[in-house]
Parts: sequence; C-alpha cells; structure tokens
Amino acid sequence: MKTTYKRDFKEWVKKENVQVLNEIHNSDFKIGDIVTFTNEYGVQFENLEILGFRNNTDFMPERTVYLDISSYWFAVKLSEIKKQNYNNITIN
Repeated sequence: MKTTYKRDFKEWVKKENVQVLNEIHNSDFKIGDIVTFTNEYGVQFENLEILGFRNNTDFMPERTVYLDISSYWFAVKLSEIKKQNYNNITIN
C-alpha cells in the first residue's frame, strides 16, 4: 500500500494558512492528476498525485506544484513533472 501525505498536507495548509490554488493558468495540470516527478539529479518518482498549486510567487516563483510526497510542503517546478495516464504511460 502506497503511503499518502494528503492528510498532512491539508493540516499544514490549515495550520500555516497557506493559500493553495485549484488550478494554474497556462497549464493542463489539475488537482488529482497523476504525474512523474524528475528531480534536479534526474531521479524519477512515478505515480504521484497533484495536491494543489502554490499561490505565493514572492519566493522561488518557479516552484508551483504540491505533490503527494513526504516533502509535500516543498512545491516542485512545472518543468519537473509529466502527466501520466491510468496505464502508467507517460503522456507528453
């Protein structure tokens, strides 16, 4: 069974009064999409769910996507994720 951090994410958003967007302009991504995240070292993490989008662009504005990972509080870049379909095949 896969570990999920959705509850932790929701509690963090509420506790820290973080504003989370349901969608982001000029993007096909939405909450609930399943993606592959490739970090800056080229390591891929598959089958991650998008939990929300960052509203604060004052600090590290390129980091906009919150994922269901242990570091749910640290948004990743749009350029670091690729959408997957339900057959686990990456869609470009």
